Amino acid sequence: MENSRRRQGGSMLIAFSILLIVVLGFIGLALDVGQVLSRKTELQNLADNAALAAAAELVGTAEGLDSAVAKARESASDKSAYRHRLLGAPLSEASIRFAGTPDAAASEWQAAAAVSNPAAALYVRVDTGASEPSLGRVTTAFLGAWSPALRTLETGARAVAGRSGLRLTPLAVCALSPSAASARVNPALGATQELLEFGFRRGVAYNLFKLNPHGPAAEHFVLNPLAQPGTLGAPAQVGNAAVLPFVCGGSVLYPRIGDAAMHVHRPFPVTLWPAFNARFNQMAGSGCHPLMAPPDTNIRPFPNAISNWWMTNTPDAPSALSTGNPLLSVADPETSVPPPAVASYGPLWSFARAAKYSDPKPAGGYLPFATSDWAKLYPATPAAPQAKAGYPASGTPFLLPAFLTAPVGNTAVAQRRLLHIALLACPVPPGSDVLVQVRGIGRFFMTAPASNGTLSAEFAGMVPEGTLGGPAELVR
Repeated sequence: MENSRRRQGGSMLIAFSILLIVVLGFIGLALDVGQVLSRKTELQNLADNAALAAAAELVGTAEGLDSAVAKARESASDKSAYRHRLLGAPLSEASIRFAGTPDAAASEWQAAAAVSNPAAALYVRVDTGASEPSLGRVTTAFLGAWSPALRTLETGARAVAGRSGLRLTPLAVCALSPSAASARVNPALGATQELLEFGFRRGVAYNLFKLNPHGPAAEHFVLNPLAQPGTLGAPAQVGNAAVLPFVCGGSVLYPRIGDAAMHVHRPFPVTLWPAFNARFNQMAGSGCHPLMAPPDTNIRPFPNAISNWWMTNTPDAPSALSTGNPLLSVADPETSVPPPAVASYGPLWSFARAAKYSDPKPAGGYLPFATSDWAKLYPATPAAPQAKAGYPASGTPFLLPAFLTAPVGNTAVAQRRLLHIALLACPVPPGSDVLVQVRGIGRFFMTAPASNGTLSAEFAGMVPEGTLGGPAELVR
């Protein structure tokens, strides 16, 4: 009997020992797997943040690629990124690659120095598994006792980020000239001539609903905000309901145009003009929501009735009138001799100053004219407009507190009155829906709220497409 009890006690001890070993094994396995999963989570957060930081720098230039690499590495080196928020990670350049599409083949992801066309590098991939030294190597506490092959485990994470859209208004107009930069003929200026960019003059307002360099009838177009470059989208994509939110927000849903021909629809539905006025905090009837289409920080219109008006002209036309064949602003044609008998050039230099032509373009940008040159730049009968003493010595009126009216009731965003407009190679082929080449993207400043048939916007120069990318977003 006693021997039986001893045998039973021994069996229980053996069973308990075996069970204890199994339990400790499972605990060890859980601890080691937990280490790996914790490291993977840390690396995923690191990769996500580094990819987002890099994507924000992609502006279509080699310098932008270099900056993207630097920002990714800087993000990863932050002490809150790694090892239980205590260390930063030395992310190597080998883990940072660029491509034109988020789902590009493995061979298409290139290091910054190997990218042949920076303008097409729209997406960045951060792969911690490719970083040297390894970031995902975990030393196990228990698994290594079972097998030497399990003494260390590897894990990693990958993130792809880029921009899903362009800050481009889905309104397109004709370029007034095929020349990206040319001199405007004006003998009064002597050897110094005024810059024209695709035929537009900086500092002069145009009615974008009433222009056509090739005839007397206005030409304006919807730039399809949904179709990918080079493709003719479905009719529903250029319908009023589809286009309205993009007019409100001032964006399109693709990250690049490049050299592709774009789908445009004629005409732009001028019934959508109230949507532009959300920028002036005029939300009623606009079809826009203030969260998606906030007003500008300065909603003050610029007719001549404004206090401290900076010009001597008296008519308060918001923009220079469009007349003639071709249908152009009174600030055109390219030569102004003899002086035109105009009522008003509209507000001049409210956001941008006229610029001096130079070939090649100066490294620091084109130089501006002085207000003392107005009589030569804008001749008219009986008298040319002149700048009053209230015109700022530096900068332009829109940016000064004296000419500011802040919106009430809605959160504002700076410079929402700036419209980025595609300038098309015209004449556009006949038809309501066609593919057309985009010559460039012009920056236009709304001088006053739009009305039926009038969208008054001052030309403020050309803008590189790469600088118009929307917010950086994680793609995968």
